[in-house]
Amino acid sequence: MAAVPPEFQQAVTAIDALYHAPSNEAKKEASRWLEDFQAKQEAWQIAVMLLTAETVGLEAHVFGAQTMRRKIVDDFQDLDATSRKQLHTSLLNISFQHKASAKIIRTQLCLSLAALALRMLEWEQPVRHMISLYGSNTEDLPYLLEFLTVLPEDVNDSRCPSLTDEEYRSRADELLTQNANEILKMLVLYMESSGGDTKLQEAVFRCFLSWLRSGDIATSSLSKNPLLAFSFKALQMPELFDTAVDVVCELIYQTKDIEESMPVIEEIYPNLLPLRQEIVQSLEDDNEGNIRGYCKIFVEAGECYLSLVVRHTDHFRGIVEGIAECTSFHDLDVVPMTFRFWYQLADELRKNEEARLKYQDVYEKLVDVMIKHLHYPDDMDSWSAKQRDDFKDFRHVMGDVLKDCCLILGSRIPLGKAYMQITEAAQKTPPKWQEVEAPLMALRSMGAQVEPEENEVLPEIMKLLGQLPPHPKIKYAATLVIARYGSWTDKHPEFIQYQLRFISEGFENEDVVAASALAMKLLCKECSTHLLNYLNELHGFFMNVTKKLKGLDLWEVTEAVAHVIAAVPNAELAQVFRMFCAPIAQQLAVLASKTAATQEEDIPLIIDNITQLKIFFETVNPQVAPTEAHPCIPIVQELWPIMDSLADRIGGVDDASRPLAGCWRSIVISYRTHYAPLLPVTMTRLIKSFEQTGLGQYLWVSSRVVREFGEQNPGAAIQFVEGLSVSMWQILQKYANQFNEIPDVVEDYFNLVSDTMVACPREYLHSALFPTVFDAMDASLTLKEQYSLTAVFRHCRIVLDHLNDLQHPQDSPSQSPKLTAGEAAIVRAQFGAHDTFVAKLVQGLIYHFPPEVHGDAIGLIKALAMFCPQETIVWYSKAVSMLEPALPNEMQKTVSDFSAFASDANWSKVRSAVHDFTTVYRRKNVLPRSRGSKK
Repeated sequence: MAAVPPEFQQAVTAIDALYHAPSNEAKKEASRWLEDFQAKQEAWQIAVMLLTAETVGLEAHVFGAQTMRRKIVDDFQDLDATSRKQLHTSLLNISFQHKASAKIIRTQLCLSLAALALRMLEWEQPVRHMISLYGSNTEDLPYLLEFLTVLPEDVNDSRCPSLTDEEYRSRADELLTQNANEILKMLVLYMESSGGDTKLQEAVFRCFLSWLRSGDIATSSLSKNPLLAFSFKALQMPELFDTAVDVVCELIYQTKDIEESMPVIEEIYPNLLPLRQEIVQSLEDDNEGNIRGYCKIFVEAGECYLSLVVRHTDHFRGIVEGIAECTSFHDLDVVPMTFRFWYQLADELRKNEEARLKYQDVYEKLVDVMIKHLHYPDDMDSWSAKQRDDFKDFRHVMGDVLKDCCLILGSRIPLGKAYMQITEAAQKTPPKWQEVEAPLMALRSMGAQVEPEENEVLPEIMKLLGQLPPHPKIKYAATLVIARYGSWTDKHPEFIQYQLRFISEGFENEDVVAASALAMKLLCKECSTHLLNYLNELHGFFMNVTKKLKGLDLWEVTEAVAHVIAAVPNAELAQVFRMFCAPIAQQLAVLASKTAATQEEDIPLIIDNITQLKIFFETVNPQVAPTEAHPCIPIVQELWPIMDSLADRIGGVDDASRPLAGCWRSIVISYRTHYAPLLPVTMTRLIKSFEQTGLGQYLWVSSRVVREFGEQNPGAAIQFVEGLSVSMWQILQKYANQFNEIPDVVEDYFNLVSDTMVACPREYLHSALFPTVFDAMDASLTLKEQYSLTAVFRHCRIVLDHLNDLQHPQDSPSQSPKLTAGEAAIVRAQFGAHDTFVAKLVQGLIYHFPPEVHGDAIGLIKALAMFCPQETIVWYSKAVSMLEPALPNEMQKTVSDFSAFASDANWSKVRSAVHDFTTVYRRKNVLPRSRGSKK
């Protein structure tokens, strides 16, 4: 008797620990061991032993079956012909042994058989072979059907490194397409002889569904096929309902090609119509499960047969009405299933006036249904915060359906319905706030589809808002209606004073402040020119209300008045702008002049004030010719000493320095060339702040300075970046080999030097800065954070792309910006001095780069190959040789392929060679399942 390998008992022990160990840590360790073990060569033998052993339990059999499948999928190509034959024989024997075992084992074994059938080309006619083994005995049918069910799924989802593309296509055709008709006939036979065996019927339906989804069953073969009628009949059987729903939906989907499938559609549609009665009955019974199933069917029909619904409105109207009935169901988990259909139908009806008119009555009812769904429940106080947030988000999605209704009905009818519901609800004694608030929400949602010239309903609605019950929820919703219709108010300025008063009153109610701030912002943005007549009133309002506001509400009110200031003519702008900025500047001056250490209680006020200034400078951005004086620059000059002092006080406080940096950045972007006189003090300030704090936001602003002014004054830009770099080198030395602790600063710095390369490439490459940046770039390849790595790669790509534009102009639509062979030599010398750069990229791809940057890293190697192909061939060969020689054949092949493709300038194939090799190496040697083999 052959000796039992030690791994067998180790596996049994680990499986037992995985399920029964008392500690979670022991279970995790067992899971890691088992996952690693599955990658080993010994796992083939142990899987067979586990499956054939009678002394082990269910868990061991399950693990054996899972391992068998995994080995076939991942490592089948490693087996020689003799081993493949032995595997085939063993797996068939094991399958026969377990044909009546627990479903989880049967399924895994069937998946193993399906995987083997695809990969083992010498296994002739696997489908017919399996039918001959299991198709004649009724007791074996569940196992056969399980195999036939998973086969299409496995074939269409598999990755097969052992097969060429042509071999895969040919084998898939042999397994599926060539057997489809025979399988279909066999399923009909099994269904007709199933009697009352619902378990067998469900297995037949699941198999039918799998083959339908594979696309191998020709649509024409479904015509007059008994399985179609069986599928609809099964909807009347609770045990089969869910499966039948899936089958019917797939039948409909497979017939979405209308012209080809019309004979089958003519059989399907008459079976759909009686389901309308089932929908009505399910609505009365409040049967959520049935409604969900019928909704899936009708929505599938509506989307697949949309052209029929539009072209033949009378005949196919039943589909639309069935969906409308499902939409009316109270369960808001079901209702969203219909939303995409309503959008698609509305989009098509816009192009067909005759059909649009015929469906208007459906959309009129839909308006009422959606407004009803918008109602908050009476027991909302019992909801959790998450439930409230989810419903709030969902109401916005429902609002999109109301927009679709406006597309079909125009705005007058939906607006009129909302107006009537508000009026009727407000007149009740006492009124329910939910009944008023829901149609107000509907008005907000429909705003995007209402014409600014609408003069019939909206004026009455606007007048009505001030007469509504004084409930905070109603006031909040009414205020947001005004916010949504700012473009309408711009065409109806007679309502501005009324709306301003309405909005201003909302600031007295803490429950309405947020809506009032938003409404003020949007009204001022849309009606800025009209509001110039109200500047004095706005100033008084601004001075009073901003004393009470904080955070977002304060910033939105600030943006509101900024939009009006921006509409002031340039000749008067400086005076008006200063009038609004001065109080903020005065308060900041007081805060900046404090000599004591930073007081924590000052920080929120500083943040609010700086953010206000930032908003002003972003928004008040007049067009001024470069030769003319800019009205905003004197204000910036007056504010600069305050901001400079403030930087000394709070520049190292991250939360406060971010808006300050953002303020400077906004000024640079808004005023561009007019800001040039302030550049020297700005550069000095940024260098000083970065030196004092090491915070990345100062580099972020510096990038913008370089982008705006670097091309015009490259010498100053290089000197500026060199000044910042002195502090950056100190930071990098402090965190040597620990760049992962400062990813944000690394990201901001490399974005800065990238912008420098774009603005003044020649000066940058010739500067003393470039070699040191290259050292930092090389050292940064140890990073693991996505965005910092992306910034590093971007910098290197910008350098290489500039030079590749010079060397390969036919491969790039851009023109090289004044670079010559001299600059190319500088860059080539740097890569030569860092000859492990490619090796670090390859190691990062295999071991520690996040998946999101793999494409960038491989693209970088390709770009380097384009720049200096012969050197890169040597560097790539060295990179591969530095890896553990776990895959000698693959390692030799990738070096050979890379060399050939780079020599032939086949750059896409260069990229593929790197991608394919690093992917396979990582999967086989680095992923968690192979940790054990590396140990």
